[in-house]
Amino acid sequence: MDEHAPTGLANQSLLNKIDKLRELNVKSLELPQLVVVGDQSSGKSSVLESLTGFSFPQDPGLCTRYATQISCRREPRQNGFVSIIPRAGADAATVDRLRSFKRPIPYPTNEILTRIMTEANQAMGIRMSKNDTDLSLQAFSEHILKIEINGPHQEHFTVIDVPGIFRVPSPPLTTDSDVFLVRNLVESYMQNSRTIILAVLPSTIDISTQEVLKMAENADPDGIRTMGVLTKADLAIEQATQDVVKELVLGKRNQVRLGYCVVRNRSADDEKSTISDRLAQEKAFFMESAWKSLEGSGRCGIESLKSRLSDLLLTISKKEFPNVKSDVAKNLDQCRNELENIGPSRKEQNAQRMYLGRLGSKFQSITQCALNGYYNSEAIFVKDTSLKLITGITRMNESFANDVWKKGHKRHISPSWNSEGEVAYDIADSDECKSPFKEIHDNHPELHDIVEMEDYECSEPKAFSNDPITEHIERVYQENRGPELGTFSGVILAVTFKEQSQKWEPLVLAHVSKSIMLVHDYIYRLLANVCPDKQVRDQLWGFLVDELRAAYTRAMEQARFLLRIERNGTPSTFNHYFNSEVQKKRQDRMSATLEKEAGTYYTVDRHTTTKAVPLTSIGNLVINIENMQQMREDILDVLSSYYKVSRKRFVDVICRQVIGHFLLEGEESPLRVFSPELVMGLEAEQLEMIAGEDAETKHRRAMLEAEIKNLETAMKLLRG
Repeated sequence: MDEHAPTGLANQSLLNKIDKLRELNVKSLELPQLVVVGDQSSGKSSVLESLTGFSFPQDPGLCTRYATQISCRREPRQNGFVSIIPRAGADAATVDRLRSFKRPIPYPTNEILTRIMTEANQAMGIRMSKNDTDLSLQAFSEHILKIEINGPHQEHFTVIDVPGIFRVPSPPLTTDSDVFLVRNLVESYMQNSRTIILAVLPSTIDISTQEVLKMAENADPDGIRTMGVLTKADLAIEQATQDVVKELVLGKRNQVRLGYCVVRNRSADDEKSTISDRLAQEKAFFMESAWKSLEGSGRCGIESLKSRLSDLLLTISKKEFPNVKSDVAKNLDQCRNELENIGPSRKEQNAQRMYLGRLGSKFQSITQCALNGYYNSEAIFVKDTSLKLITGITRMNESFANDVWKKGHKRHISPSWNSEGEVAYDIADSDECKSPFKEIHDNHPELHDIVEMEDYECSEPKAFSNDPITEHIERVYQENRGPELGTFSGVILAVTFKEQSQKWEPLVLAHVSKSIMLVHDYIYRLLANVCPDKQVRDQLWGFLVDELRAAYTRAMEQARFLLRIERNGTPSTFNHYFNSEVQKKRQDRMSATLEKEAGTYYTVDRHTTTKAVPLTSIGNLVINIENMQQMREDILDVLSSYYKVSRKRFVDVICRQVIGHFLLEGEESPLRVFSPELVMGLEAEQLEMIAGEDAETKHRRAMLEAEIKNLETAMKLLRG
């Protein structure tokens, strides 16, 4: 016996820790446990009495109206206590009142025990008789009654009894809602993945019809943590009924994974026999010939059942103990984070201002990372990749530049228009890179009168063969020519350039609108992350929307201003690239013409040939060109050169000023609206409206503080 003592002590220490954790009643923590479930007349109370040695009072008003935790421990002295574990989430006053309830259990005075149980029911607010008219009383409670039984002959054993399932209420004591309340309470215990479900079923009924087993199957589909207990074996007098019970016990019928045990209950008239007397009577009963075939199965009688349950409890406790530690640490972190997000109590203005100021600082800190692409600095960018703001904006700017270059002109300038030596931006075209602009637009009606609602699809430029730009230039020249000789008026260039760039306006307004929607959605999403309190977030958002709208309006106005300057003003540039481009085009045209007149001639050494143009041919080219042709060519060279210079300049200005300054980095950028500076300027009424606490927030903070306190206590227990 002594050689097993260390193991026994270690096991007892482990089970003691779990019992102490259960006393904390941490709602989010699942603990290894045995839970007894069954109908009200299943023989559940008799099984519990035999397992624990605790005799419940027989008063009908004291039947189980709450979960009861019965803990047996081996102690030198025999004693016991009745106490109450408050339900998770109870207010501080209720917790203190119920925690103070502790009564010693007298032995063996049943009258005093009845009085103690009555006091416990009263403390929990239980209606015990039809004469109780107090509307604050209830038939069932979520509090837990704890019964401790200590003695030199006890083995460490803890079991939880839940109210018996019933289907027909007994008004006014119980109602239809109580039927569902009890069912939900029982199911909540059964759903715990670390619970061994002890389903108590009378031997005299057809178990295939039992609702308890169906509930167990729903909670434990694989049947790996469900054991059946067949009670009232002495009442199964028919041979067919006995055969069914024996087949279940021996595993010959469809069964739960942990199998079935069978017991004989104390009769209803037996009020004087001791536990020892009952065990002896049960042992003799199963020695009778009708049950002889079960001998050696290890599944007959209370002693076998208790031994099997003790092993199961210890096994699951050892297996799940490391996971319990992990869960406590995880839940503690989650509660602390949530409490941090809620922030401290915000009754005073200073607390409200400090709370909003911290949110504003966090918002600006994350936004700076989003603008600089420092995505590894904040975990939020992994959680929500749509917050990678500068990546989305850069991709849109590149797409905008490509569209203006490839499709922004109305007509191609030559029969074989090409890239003119430029290379397009290589933009990934995956679902991850696409922002749901229509969804953003639909979700934010505050943008509808600011942004362009229709997504502009830029058409391909007109082919040279279908609508030659030279013919258009000649028409414009003929309609707008002045007295100039050998040159053309600036009006000609202004008119042709404005028409050639007519798609710029819808392209720009669509691009700026999408950028606004991307920024707006970023602000909305980030605010939801840094401010989880929905009431505060909604009030804050309502306060910020007007400022955001003003910022977006400024961006759209700047875009339209730049469009007017670039397209409606007098064409002008001081970029040396313009003259270089004009000369290059003239040179290319001359080279192409001379190429047609060139012939092949021998060089002086007569061994090689070269291509050359006779001087007479060059003279004819210059002399014979028509005035209108020369004018068309000159206007086209200037127009195409100026368009190219203007396009490059315009794309940069839109991206730098409208997007970069007005939407992202400028002093009046919408990204700067929510900041500590704004919070410092709020008046008292505004602070209260935005950051003032409602009753729900106060209640949630109190619950989190209590949960954290319990989890911290649990962590100390686990580390001890």
